[in-house]
Amino acid sequence: MDISDRVAVPAPTLSFMSHSDSNEIRVRIRQLRRERGLTLLAFEKLSGGRIRAVVLGAYERGDRSMSLRKVIEIADVFGVELAHLMAPASGHGESPELADRHIYDLRALQALEPGPEKEILSKYIRRIAHRRGDWAGEIISLRRDDIDALSRVIDSEEVNFHEWVGASGILLTKR
Repeated sequence: MDISDRVAVPAPTLSFMSHSDSNEIRVRIRQLRRERGLTLLAFEKLSGGRIRAVVLGAYERGDRSMSLRKVIEIADVFGVELAHLMAPASGHGESPELADRHIYDLRALQALEPGPEKEILSKYIRRIAHRRGDWAGEIISLRRDDIDALSRVIDSEEVNFHEWVGASGILLTKR
């Protein structure tokens, strides 16, 4: 199922993300548009008028807030996965599991079968969302320190946190 099919409520803005994370998304959007040789007007036409040139330009400059729904729409117009715009770039051949930031699909997390790993991760994410004031998010970004803490709590002889996250389908990564 495409993630855009799963967004059924008005999507929040990307205010739950840090300013630098939001800027990375804006830069990726502009970079992708330019790599494809598209002007703002050409992108508007490609979107069928759903995303106006002036609005995309404002998103790229950071003059206007983007909702998650709008980022999904932009990814759809480009024909790329949401993770391509949202996930951190893994530099120098680094695996996504070792990136400085993980982005989790919260709906995929909810859909997982009950288990201790899901319970621990869900509780941790709820606490972070509470601190950030983000209750309607479809995704959440966790920093390296959070990932390390979760790994220490969940890792055991039977379970490797990084492997479990990768196999569970909740980690959004670039392909």
